[in-house]
Amino acid sequence: MTFAATNALQDREAIRVKALLYDGDYSEYVKRCFSVDPHITSFNNLHQLLKRAFQLQGDFEISYQLPQSNETGKRPDVFLSLNSDFDLDAAFMSSSLPYLSLKIEPIVSSDDFQNEWTFLEAAEAPIANNVQSTGVSSNVPFHISLKHQMERTLNKLTSAFSDLTRRGPLKEFEWDCHLDCEGRLLGVDELWARIFQGGGIEPCLRKEVWPHLLSVFPSDLTKEERERHLNMKSQVYGHLKSKWMAKPPAEIESITHLIMKDVLRTDRIHPYFSVADDHQHIASLFNILTTYALENPDVSYAQGMSDLAAPLLVILEDEAVAYTCFCSLMDRMKGHFLLDGKTMTQKFDHLSQLVYRMEPELFKYLMSIEADDMFFCYRWLLLDLKREFPFDDAVQLMEVIWSSTTCAAEGVLKENCTLILTQNGYYGNDAANNVDCDSDYSDEDESSFCPLTSKPVNSKTKLLQLPGPYHLGDGNPFVLFMCLAILSIHKDYCMQKKMDYNTLAMYFDKLVRKHDIAKTLARARTLYAEYLSSFGEVKSDFPMKEESKMSWCNRESIIGSIPSKTSHFVEC
Repeated sequence: MTFAATNALQDREAIRVKALLYDGDYSEYVKRCFSVDPHITSFNNLHQLLKRAFQLQGDFEISYQLPQSNETGKRPDVFLSLNSDFDLDAAFMSSSLPYLSLKIEPIVSSDDFQNEWTFLEAAEAPIANNVQSTGVSSNVPFHISLKHQMERTLNKLTSAFSDLTRRGPLKEFEWDCHLDCEGRLLGVDELWARIFQGGGIEPCLRKEVWPHLLSVFPSDLTKEERERHLNMKSQVYGHLKSKWMAKPPAEIESITHLIMKDVLRTDRIHPYFSVADDHQHIASLFNILTTYALENPDVSYAQGMSDLAAPLLVILEDEAVAYTCFCSLMDRMKGHFLLDGKTMTQKFDHLSQLVYRMEPELFKYLMSIEADDMFFCYRWLLLDLKREFPFDDAVQLMEVIWSSTTCAAEGVLKENCTLILTQNGYYGNDAANNVDCDSDYSDEDESSFCPLTSKPVNSKTKLLQLPGPYHLGDGNPFVLFMCLAILSIHKDYCMQKKMDYNTLAMYFDKLVRKHDIAKTLARARTLYAEYLSSFGEVKSDFPMKEESKMSWCNRESIIGSIPSKTSHFVEC
């Protein structure tokens, strides 16, 4: 579809829309034309309208055409994903075409890929498709290309995480080598692996690289197209901010009071925020958080979000661009702040299992003081350890985490650890012997899987019982290994002192912004490599069997609500 654009959305009463439905064949499509009111049409409204217009039963992706520049010879067909009201406003406000051009593509069912599953190393996993581009076509069918990419797995994975010769942060000349003459980003997989292995990016590059790491735009956009894309998003941000600023203060006082309270105590020791309370830097952070909260009422604002937004503002030095990057970051992390608590409950559970499998002595100690629930790590998991290191080190860690994030394409990768074990001769106790996965652990039953053959239960098999890389830590596994590394580094001291629960929590609270980033990263990489290498002998040419589709443990026990412990309350 294509839609007309002006820079003054408030002057438009109707937007003409042309929608094209492609169903696997780009030579054939179905067209619908209509008009919408930009002031009352939300993303959900548009989604339902398109669903009815094309009589679509399943899910589908929407993308809109990037406005063309005034110069000739540029690529005319660059499309960006339309996933939110923020994207929709950008489409409405900035199109230079006589109508809004949209492209509709049905999402292929995951059943079509069940026999072609595997998992990728962190550097090879597809980035979350916040935006997508069809500016560069390919003659290779999508499923063949994906399968080829997925088959390059563990031999590269092993080398990626066993590279003992660290080259330090990504340097400017290396970044330049990944850009073509028009500024398109090349070799994205290798670039993200380089950032992960080197431990971040040189400070002078961060302003340019961070939007790429956060998937703000596709990798195949030219430099000029990226600038237009950011300019479009900046216009939208200005429009959204002006909406809430025009409201009576009393109408939004409850949310603005909460946000300002946190803003005034966020990173105030950093030079950027070590200013008067009425300084523009403080106002910019407040504006970003308020705009996001009011435009995303399902998430709103929760304590800790200011810690995630502050580094973006410091590095990018542009309020509108920082807001755009913050939206992309929250797409990955908003589950941490939802009231249902499912994401945080799952992360507590996964970290507990990780400690049990990789640090059994530490786990026994934590059980003895009733700390095996890992609730004392709440702040670590909520903020991806942002407060545990000095500001500059925390920024470096953010880059490593973003580069390591493995975001599987929806419906394509259904990583299944039970299938892995079944292929190697193991069934789950919960299915074979009706053992409750919530029962207490014991020395005699260290594995939640029992052998069908005489194959021994070794350390590699134990690691296989953990959720795979796309499920562990809600798809962000490296953060859990950073937490595990901190616990591993301090375990001897804590156990020798025989700390109880409260003493343990207080001990780690006193280490806020004092952890050693180099030592912790090195330990986390070693643990992560050990975990990933445990999948090394798995083959992907086995058929999917019905009996292998059991879950490795009772998933309902993972998704349950976080039990309340008033004596263990932790404030972020």
